[in-house]
Amino acid sequence: MKFAVQCVRGKGARLGTLTDLGCHSNLTLETPMCMLYTRGGSAPYLGIDVLQRVQGTPAVVHMPLNMLAQFQEVITGFQAGMGKFSALGNQLIYASSHDPASETKSGKNDKHSIGVWGRGGKVQLDPEGFVKLQEAVQPDWFQSMADGDTDHSSTSKRCKKAVDRTLFFLDETLDRWKKSEKLQKSCMFGSIVGGFDARERKRCTLETVARNLDGYVIEGFHHYGPSTETFDLHGIADLIQSIMCHLPEDKPRVMHAVWRPDAVLQAVQLGVDIFDSSYPYIITERGLALVVDYNYNTPLDERPTQRETTGPTIDLNEKRFVDDFSPLLAECTCYTCKNYSRAYVNHLLNTGELLGRILLIMHNFEQYFGFFASIRQAMAENKFEQLQQLVNEQTGTT
Repeated sequence: MKFAVQCVRGKGARLGTLTDLGCHSNLTLETPMCMLYTRGGSAPYLGIDVLQRVQGTPAVVHMPLNMLAQFQEVITGFQAGMGKFSALGNQLIYASSHDPASETKSGKNDKHSIGVWGRGGKVQLDPEGFVKLQEAVQPDWFQSMADGDTDHSSTSKRCKKAVDRTLFFLDETLDRWKKSEKLQKSCMFGSIVGGFDARERKRCTLETVARNLDGYVIEGFHHYGPSTETFDLHGIADLIQSIMCHLPEDKPRVMHAVWRPDAVLQAVQLGVDIFDSSYPYIITERGLALVVDYNYNTPLDERPTQRETTGPTIDLNEKRFVDDFSPLLAECTCYTCKNYSRAYVNHLLNTGELLGRILLIMHNFEQYFGFFASIRQAMAENKFEQLQQLVNEQTGTT
C-alpha cells in the first residue's frame, strides 16, 4: 500500500491518495475519507440490497473485531473471510479492535491480553488468539493489538504500562503476522497509545514508527461510545500535533470516535486521514436526522438567516414534525428524501416501526459520506476554511 500527500491546507489538513491496495490494485482511495461502519459484518439496519441504494458508499468497510470474536468458529469454518461471508467481497475490509459506537469497559486488559466485548460478553485475546481471529476475518487492513484503556484521569504510571503492553503486543503480533500465510496480503496499522502523557505518547510513537508499519491508529484518549461525540478535541490539539510530527508523512493516520461534522474538520486540520462512520448510526438510534449544509460555494447573502436547529441534526421524534410533509433535508437526493417526508418518518419512529430506522440511516449515511466528498473537494479548491466556517456556523462551534 502506498500513500501520497497531494497538498496540505491550513495547519495540517492533508489531501492524499492510497494506491497499490493488494488484491484491490486497480482501486485508488482519496483522503480524508470515512469507512462504512458495520456491526457484525453488516451496515446497521441495512441488508446488502438496501445498502446499494445509498449513494457514495465508501470502498472500505469497517468491521470492529469485538463484534466478530464470539463467532470466530463459524467464520473460520467458512474459510473465505468476512468480506465474502458478509457479501462485501468487492470492498476493502478494515478490522479495528473495538467498536467506536460502544463504550469499552475499563480494567479488562492485562500484560498478556486485551479484552473485547461483544453481544455475548467478554472475549480475552492474547497475541496468538488475536492473529488467529485475523486469519479468520482475513482483512485487507487491521489495527494492531493495544492497551488503549486510558483517559484524562489516567496516571503517568498507567500510561507507561499501556505503552509497555502495546509495544509487547505489537512485537508478538508482528512475528506471527509475518509467519501467517493467510495474512500475507494484509496491512497492519500500529496503535499509538499513552493517554494524555506527552512523554509516553512520544515514546510509543517513535517505537511504533521504528517497526515500519503500513499506517497508524491514534487511540487511548477515551473509552469510545456515544460520549465521544462531545469529546474536547481542541483540548488535546497540541498533544495530537506532537504525535503527528513524529509520524511518517507517507503513511495514513486513523482515529476512531463518534465524529460530528465539526469535529471531523478539527481532526482533519490536525492531520487525521481516515475516520469511521459510527456517528450516523448513533444519531439514527436517537431518531435524529443529519441536516448540515456542506455547499461552501453558496454566497453568504443566499444562505438562510435562520436555521430550525442549533446543531447538526433535527429530532424527528418531536411532535412538530407530525404534519411536516417536506423531505428530511431540502435538496437532499437520498432515497429517503426523494420518497418520504419528515411526517412519515416521525410516524414510523413513534410507532416503533423498524422502517423508520432504515430510512433514517440511509439518509444519515448518505449525508455523512457526501460530507467527506465535500471536504476533499474543498481542499482541492483551496476552500477548506470556507467549508469549516460554514459547518461551524451550523453546529454552533467556535
